This record gives sequence, structure tokens and C-alpha cells, in this order.
Amino acid sequence: ALVASVIPLSMVAAAVWMVVFGIPGNLMSLGALDFGLIVDGAVVVVEATFHAMVLHRLGPTLSDDNFRLEIAKSAASVAKPVAFSVAIIALVYVPILALSGVEGVMFRPMALTVVFALFSSLILSLTYVPAFLAAFLRAQHIPKEDPLVVRWASAVYRPLLAKTMHRAPLLLAVVVLGVVLGVGLLMTRGTEFIPTLDEGDLVMQATRSPDISIERQETLATLVENAVRDVPEVAAVTHRIGSPTVATDTMGIEQADVFLTMHRKSEWRAGMTRESMITLLEARVRVVDPSVSLGFTHPIQMRFNELLGGSTSDVSLSISGPDLTELQRLAELASGAIERVPGAVDVRVTSPPSVPLLEVEPRALDAAQHGFDVRDVLDVVTAQRTGLTVARTYEGPRTIPVRVRLGGTSSAFDLVHAQVPTQSGQVVSLDQLATVSLVDAPALVDHERGERRIVIAFNVRGRDLGSVVTQAQADVGAAMTLPRGYLPRWGGQSENLAEARRRLMVVTPMVLLGVLALLWRALGRWKSALLVFANVPFAAVGGVCLLSLRGMPISISAAIGFIALSGIAVMNGVVLITKVQEEEESGLAPLEAARRAAESRMRPVMMTALVAALGFVPMMLSHGVGAEVQAPLATVVVGGLVTSTLLTLFALPALYARLHRSAQRSAP
Repeated sequence: ALVASVIPLSMVAAAVWMVVFGIPGNLMSLGALDFGLIVDGAVVVVEATFHAMVLHRLGPTLSDDNFRLEIAKSAASVAKPVAFSVAIIALVYVPILALSGVEGVMFRPMALTVVFALFSSLILSLTYVPAFLAAFLRAQHIPKEDPLVVRWASAVYRPLLAKTMHRAPLLLAVVVLGVVLGVGLLMTRGTEFIPTLDEGDLVMQATRSPDISIERQETLATLVENAVRDVPEVAAVTHRIGSPTVATDTMGIEQADVFLTMHRKSEWRAGMTRESMITLLEARVRVVDPSVSLGFTHPIQMRFNELLGGSTSDVSLSISGPDLTELQRLAELASGAIERVPGAVDVRVTSPPSVPLLEVEPRALDAAQHGFDVRDVLDVVTAQRTGLTVARTYEGPRTIPVRVRLGGTSSAFDLVHAQVPTQSGQVVSLDQLATVSLVDAPALVDHERGERRIVIAFNVRGRDLGSVVTQAQADVGAAMTLPRGYLPRWGGQSENLAEARRRLMVVTPMVLLGVLALLWRALGRWKSALLVFANVPFAAVGGVCLLSLRGMPISISAAIGFIALSGIAVMNGVVLITKVQEEEESGLAPLEAARRAAESRMRPVMMTALVAALGFVPMMLSHGVGAEVQAPLATVVVGGLVTSTLLTLFALPALYARLHRSAQRSAP
């Protein structure tokens, strides 16, 4: 109960600091907190007290004052390793604080909240926990022997430890082989930016011919709604054509977003998945509208992608250059290559195809023969199509233009035969005054950084984003050669993944050097510091292996897990090596000191690892909202704690004894 009470107290203290720094409580800031990590310090303090009492059989023979003194000594003996361990865990979160962009906004609150909770738990572990023990714990509360589970674990651990203490070279080879295996698995894992949240609802993005009329668009929208509404899993359908009232999207009437409100997954038909649902919906829409270009995403994911790269798709390829015709040719080559990449879906060129356009070119000589100049001919065309502004009137503060429009034509294609009255009272057709021709013109001219561009966008499903983008880049490069003056730029989630990776590659090594310096400061010996630091790569082996077993790619969420794991893995190593050094100072040889320290610290090492791992297990196995983001992080931590605990309990004692025994032999 005492250890468990540290959790709410630390959470309250962390909540106070969250209010001070303006950090909201949400899925990321609170969802990634591991209660096991919070109570690790309290577990070590309480265990040290009980272990001292049981080991020395001091409980029943001590007076109250001496009993409190022994509690203070026990807490003081582990205060240094616990404090340094928490400081190291907090330090490894610095790379998360250094993230920028969307990933920084998502994960920085989590890092700050964890740091607040850790330091709060540290203060409670070194003040509140010993005070509580001194006030309420009595000699009769101390058990005469360890619990049955601990005795059973010790009975299994001690023979194994004895066998491994003299096999340091073999253990070192196993550690090195494990790290090599982990690096190999890491190289084969795919990558993605942030796992896509399954929001439940879907958005179907429909793009049609750019010269479609609003009436035709409305008719097709009704047909599409009727087609998808019959799907049992669809609860409601909402259609939006063009830009909304608040013009947050630059969409023409040829574009429509179909928002599909879905029933809960538990109410779906057996065997129906998100991918099969998308396939079914696309097939139904193709029946009523075969020529439509479709894309599927989630409502929040659509906005997320748009903020990342200016496109509502997961990945975009932007090609900029001077000539629109050449850009269109390059876009067709690129889209064809991308469509052949497994995992690339909803591939489309965001620039719509050319539309027919009537071009009116006045003939100055012919117009003058009928009393017109070039400006007059153009005014006639304006009057035919939109009307000429001849006056203005007012309605309150509003200015309302008064326009005069010539009748006689209902379609733009009849403009060539439009009748134009002359000043002499005669009527001539427009083709007598100007050359009217039908030409193809671009429906949209997009610009970026002052240059014309065209964008190929696509989503990724059924495969990790990094592998798809890597193969797409290679295939696009092989399919086309960019002329001089044309530049490609990959955007969307792949661009942010690369930026986050570059930033972590710079900051993480600096932080690891800081961790090594703290270990040296805590342990006083470089060999001991390097030995504990070996926990970091070996812990990562377990994280990579469990990710591989679960078929998860390396994402920013998983990278955050590796960062958090490195701090947790170091903590147990510090607790163990500190005890070894204490035993050495009492006069024991390195081998015997390492053996006795390992036996005495087996219980706190096991408890802290198990408590931390069990705290992440629900997050690892969760299938609720947000599980896609949290599961990779938790998977890395749980898998890494397994390997780091094995290293701490077996390899560290043997390697420590071997290193320091060699140092004693080489000393004069």
C-alpha cells in the first residue's frame, strides 16, 4: 500500500506542474505514463529496508529509536543510485524535447509529464517513504524470512549465477552476438512516421472532371450516397462538394469529400476489416460512377496529412518546372511507376486534366469596319457571359453593382454565333469581328516558391511507409529522367520522418554521452560506467525482437520507446554495481563481491523490471483508441526490459568480476 500510494501522489504533483507549464491532459501526455516506472524508486527503498532487517535479523531486537535509525541507513544506502537513475531517465527524454514539428507537438507533452512524475516520485521515495516506514513500521511487521516467491526465485537464481560467474567470455560473446542480431533485425524492419490511428469513421475523397456542372455533381453525389448507405457497417453519409463555408480547403466543385460515419467495430460483420471495407465501398462507387478518382482516409488523418505536406494523402511527390505540358508528362510517368509499387494505393495526380476553353481573339480591321475597336469586342463577350457593370446602387452600407447582360446564347459553345448590334442598327455575328476557337487549357496551375508545380499523391496501406517510399523513389527515378530546370520534392509523412530521424541522430548521441558521464559520476569508475552502459544496446535488442515478432515497423513511437527504455535499463545496472562496490569496500574480492551483490539485489532488480514491464503490458496489448501510437512504444519497453534484466542479473556480475580481477592482476 505504501509503494502504491506513491502513484497518486506523484500524479498529483505532475498535474500541478502540467498546469504551471500549460500542458493539457490527453492521450499522449497521460497515456504513456507507466505506473511501474513511477514506483521503482519506492520499491528499491522499501526493499532495501526489509532486506537489511531480514538479512541481519535485526527486527525483533531493535528499540524504536534504533529501528528508525536502521530505516534511515537503509534509505540512505540506496539514495545515491536511485537519484542518479532517475536523473539518467530524465536525461534520456531530452531527445524527445528536441523534436520539432508535428512529432514534437505530439510527444513533447509526454516527455515533460514523465519527467515531472519521475522527479516527484524521487522526492517521495527519499522523504515520504522512509518517514512512513519510521512512523508505522514496527519490528513485528518484519517477516522472519523472504516470501515464498522470492525464496523460489532465489533458489533458481543462485545456482545459475554460480555457473555463469566463471563464464564471462561466453557471456560477453552472447551479448555481442545479441547486439549484432538486434542490428540485423533493425535493418530489416520497415519505417513509418507515426502509426495511423484507426478513427473508426472514414472519408472518401472523390475527384471528377474539372468542367463538371454543379447540377451533375449533385446528381452523382446522390447516387454515391445511395450506393454506400446500403452497406450495413455505414451508419450515416454526409457529402460536401467544393470548399466549405469557411474556406479552409481550396477545393473546386469537381472535388467532394464523403464523410462516412461507421458503426462500432464490434457491430461489423465477421471477418470485415478496414481494408476489406474500403475495397467494398470503392467497388460500389465504381458501379454508379466509373470515371471518379477515389481516395480513402480518416477525418483527422486527412487534416493531419494536409498540415504536413499540403496534401490530404500520406505521401506526395511534387515536381516543379517551367512548362506545364512537360510537368504533366512527368507526372504521368511518375504516377505509373508509383502505381506498380506494392502498398501504394489511391495514386492520383492532384492537378486535374485540361479543360476545353473558348478563346476570343478580336480582329482589329474587321471590327473597325463595323464601328468597333478591340475593347468593344471584348466588352461584347463580357456582356454575353457575365454582364457589364454600368452603375452601382446601395443597400445600407453595401454596394451592389448593376449589370447589363446581352441575351441570345445559353451555352458558351454558341458564343461564335452571338448576334452583336452595331451603331448603324445592323446586327453581325461575333465571328465577323473576332476569331473564336476551342483550345485546351489547364484547369489548375499550382505554384510553390514561385515555380509551377504538379503533385502526385498516394496513400500507404498494407505495408510500412518507409519501404513504400524508398521503392517508389527508386522506381520513379528509373522511369523518368528530369530535364534541366525540373526538381522533385517528396513530402508528407516521409519528409517529416526523415527530419525527425536527422534530429534524433544528432541529439541522441549527445544525450548518451551525458548518460555515460552521469554513470561515471555515480560509480566513480569508467569500467563500471561502461559496463552499466552496455545495458542500453542489449536492452534495445529485446525491443527490436519483440517488434519483429509483432510485425511492427520502426516509427517515431517506437523510437520514443527506445529512448525511454535506455533510461529504465540503466537504473537496475546502477543499483547492482553500486552494491558491488559497497561489498568491495568492505574487503571482499571482486568475484565474491559481485556474487553477493547480485544475490542481494536480485529481488529489487526483478521487482523494478517486472513492475515497469507490467505497467506497459496493457498499453502494448490495447486495441482501443490511440493503441496504434502507444503499442510500439510499450512493445519496445517490455521486450527491452526482458533482455536488460537478464544482462543485469547474469552478465554484469560475471563481467564486473572479470574486469576488476584483471585490473588487480595487472596492478603492481
